Amino acid sequence: MMTEETHREAPSKHEPIEMILARLLFVGSVIAAILLAVGIGAMLLGHGDVASRLVTIGLVALMATPIMRVLTAGLIFVREKDWLFALFCLVVLCALAVGILLGHAHVE
Repeated sequence: MMTEETHREAPSKHEPIEMILARLLFVGSVIAAILLAVGIGAMLLGHGDVASRLVTIGLVALMATPIMRVLTAGLIFVREKDWLFALFCLVVLCALAVGILLGHAHVE
């Protein structure tokens, strides 16, 4: 008779990385949600200047969260000498940077 433990697979090499990145996304999302909620609350209470700053910071935190995920993953891969995945992270970061720069230049 097989027990549940015999059905378990060996943990993946990247399982700890996935946990770190999941925690990073969770924390970043929670911080962004709190900032946005407080900003909307301040807006409803008539504190427009403070509210707009909080909402802006919340949106920046929300946009920065996936960027931090890619950066963190890249650093973990470099530390583990997993050069192929580190290169992929570098390519993604470069693509994000170009997109941000082009978007910023297009707005001005």
